[in-house]
Amino acid sequence: MFWKGIYSLRKSKKILRTINLLYKKKVKKLSDFQKMRFENLMIALKNAIHEKNIQAADRAAKNLENLSLESLKKSFFEKIFDSTLALAVAIIVAILVRQIYFELFSIPTGSMRPTLKEKDLLVVSKTDYSINVPLYPSHFYFNEELVHRGSIVVFTSANLDMADPNTMYFYLFPGKKQLVKRLIGKPGDQLYFYGGKIYGLDKNDHMIKEFQNSNWFQNLEHIPFISFEEKIKTSSQNFNGIYSNINFYQMNEPVAKLFINPTGTMESEIFIHQYSSKDKPRVKHYYDIFGMINYSMSRILTKEEVLKYSDSSLEGIGNYSYYLELIHHPTLENPKLIQDEFGRFRPAINYSTSLIPLDENAMKRIFENIYTARFCVKNEQGYNYGRSYTNLNSYPTLKNVEDGCYEIEKGKAYKVDFLGIRKKVDKNHPLNTFSNALTQTLYNNGIDFYKQFSPMKKNQTIRPKRYGYFRDQDFYLMNNIIFKKDDPLLVNFLQQEYKKQSENSSYKPFEDLGSPIDEKGNINENLIKKYGIVVPKKMYILFGDNYAQSADSRDFGFVCEENLKGGVNFVFWPPSQRWGKPLQPSYQIFTIPRLLIWTLGIIAIIISYIIVKKRNKIKF
Repeated sequence: MFWKGIYSLRKSKKILRTINLLYKKKVKKLSDFQKMRFENLMIALKNAIHEKNIQAADRAAKNLENLSLESLKKSFFEKIFDSTLALAVAIIVAILVRQIYFELFSIPTGSMRPTLKEKDLLVVSKTDYSINVPLYPSHFYFNEELVHRGSIVVFTSANLDMADPNTMYFYLFPGKKQLVKRLIGKPGDQLYFYGGKIYGLDKNDHMIKEFQNSNWFQNLEHIPFISFEEKIKTSSQNFNGIYSNINFYQMNEPVAKLFINPTGTMESEIFIHQYSSKDKPRVKHYYDIFGMINYSMSRILTKEEVLKYSDSSLEGIGNYSYYLELIHHPTLENPKLIQDEFGRFRPAINYSTSLIPLDENAMKRIFENIYTARFCVKNEQGYNYGRSYTNLNSYPTLKNVEDGCYEIEKGKAYKVDFLGIRKKVDKNHPLNTFSNALTQTLYNNGIDFYKQFSPMKKNQTIRPKRYGYFRDQDFYLMNNIIFKKDDPLLVNFLQQEYKKQSENSSYKPFEDLGSPIDEKGNINENLIKKYGIVVPKKMYILFGDNYAQSADSRDFGFVCEENLKGGVNFVFWPPSQRWGKPLQPSYQIFTIPRLLIWTLGIIAIIISYIIVKKRNKIKF
């Protein structure tokens, strides 16, 4: 125990080291008398510390401090230089560690739900499969064999066709944002989508079995597009007020075109994918691309909204209060002429429209399986988490819901605090109380909390990111069975679809076309090769686990090998079931990048220790 005012031996030793370093820097500017005083005091302090004489060390340390204030005081420019140098070294070390070794990463959006959620904090390893070039989309070393389908990877947005890719490192250096997605396709893969699942062949035409057999793909739902007209590019010229030369993109690749020829007739063209082999058969229909034929976009309409906004008739369907509208089989045949959200008159993809009546049991099944984006409520208006609350007229109404942030998963509502920790709300909470109106609101507006996604007009181009599909003859929404194959509502729906086909041979019913894998477990190679997407050399396909809320390869396209930077190894916040290693293939512990980088790191630490030890050595 030391009394107040007496320096401990540890503090005295620290003072000796600090002043010794300053003395070495300024010794040439000191007079012989000053040198003698410093050396005598430092020798006295060193001996007192060695002898563990606390009082003698205290006196010598304080005298040495006073002398240093007189003779070793730094000038203003020296202070600026030392501070700048220390900051520069710290930034360089931090950049090297974050770019080459590991970094802590915060999830900004819900694109990886439910695996990763907003405000989750992760440890990202940068040595799983590569040695990165700092601040540049390139590698000193990269091993494709260490990159696994299903891995959650971090990659830079450099050279990707996406909005707002720029950021600032340490508020000083311009750079590109880093994104987190799950790796779906590797170079040479051919991928096809059916029933919310992925089917594929690798570069050697072998079936990719992990899509069906691995845990990290089992509970995920995959949709091959964001919308039927995901991205369009329009010529600035128009023909009699109609904009022509409309190019349609999927996976950020041009796949089709609508244009008006000199005679004023609309024509169309489907492109052979530029990365496909030359002998790949030409795709005849837009809806065949990647397996879009197996999916529909959906929304819930009231009977009145069906009559006002839907292209489908209620004849033969039955009198119900609510209907599930499906648009499916997007086609370039008989294109529509619409006025889009930008006020332009242009040709648009045509599609078929169907209705499934929803009785109260069906509405309850939808409500019990519904999930939403994370959202906030203010004045009973719901808006997306992370967005600014601005115009009341822009947001859907959530009656009797108190202000705060929420999310809904499997029909259960949770309140989320500012740290990202969620807590179940009471079972009688308004968000947990079933009603047809609330079910419609959460289904149509639960991903994008804007009224533009509510039914508003005919030929509406902005639609909810909700998708319907068949799997093994059952009908799915949100990765859950809503209608089993023998449900009378589904049976009647299919009967009406086949009736439409019998009355109009060009009509394509929305039905289950069957899995690409037969009962013996063999994959339909011809189907995959004809309609699947082919991943180019040194390119990858990356999807968010939350397909409805993710900007991923369906939007910005293939991701170049050079963009891949590391893998998510650990979730350490918030405390929840997600804490620990995320569900993905395990990375090898001993790899060339990891062994080399960590060996260099250990060598750097040893060298730094030797240098510091040498600098701190007290020698007169």
